[in-house]
Amino acid sequence: MNNWTPEQLQEHLDNGKSVFLKLWKPGCGACKLSKPATERLEAKYGEQLLFGQVDTAEHSEMLDIADTEVLPVFFIFKDKKMAGKHIGFKGLQKLQSWVDESLSE
Repeated sequence: MNNWTPEQLQEHLDNGKSVFLKLWKPGCGACKLSKPATERLEAKYGEQLLFGQVDTAEHSEMLDIADTEVLPVFFIFKDKKMAGKHIGFKGLQKLQSWVDESLSE
């Protein structure tokens, strides 16, 4: 998964890319636990979605934009709009179900 700045994320969105975004920070246990799951999702959906993550320790303004203090938080963007938001990590199955649901809308 690529590490992005908020500006890089905006470039991908402006270009109309479908994006899977993870907001995380170092030292977050749930963020570390989610890494293998997001790697599996990237392997499965990498043709449909551009995968990236933003470190909220470096870019704390992203927490305000996300409107949450809970990490990790995941987003899917399609057609320059947010198609889904998933707060927290509760296992691969729940995350994958959310991705499938967000992509089908």
